[in-house]
Amino acid sequence: MARILILDDNIYFARLIASQLTRLGYAVRVMEAGEELLDLLRAERYDLLIMELLLQGQDGLTLLQTLSCSPFSYLRVLIVSHRTSYVDQQRVAEYDADFLSKPVDLYELLEKVPMFLKRKSWEGRSL
Repeated sequence: MARILILDDNIYFARLIASQLTRLGYAVRVMEAGEELLDLLRAERYDLLIMELLLQGQDGLTLLQTLSCSPFSYLRVLIVSHRTSYVDQQRVAEYDADFLSKPVDLYELLEKVPMFLKRKSWEGRSL
């Protein structure tokens, strides 16, 4: 069973997605703040991180950069965000993360999760 971590300070959105993913058989955990993300990843292994770029008190792009330079760079990342500028989407792509803009179609998101999970973690990265 794939393990999915959702990082979004909109707890209602995060719980909605978590409940749907749980119904589909995924193990899901929700976080509202990114400060403890690295500690959590040290303690538990996840297959996919779904996260917002606009986090209270923290920039999601900076967090994405930190992840890409960490032992957790294997983690597939799906950005689901209101921050939809072309520049932001290009920066997300530089970190080999995928992007869906909010408001997101829930069915589209649920349909794409298996595809994101099947991708190799090293795909598109220069070693």
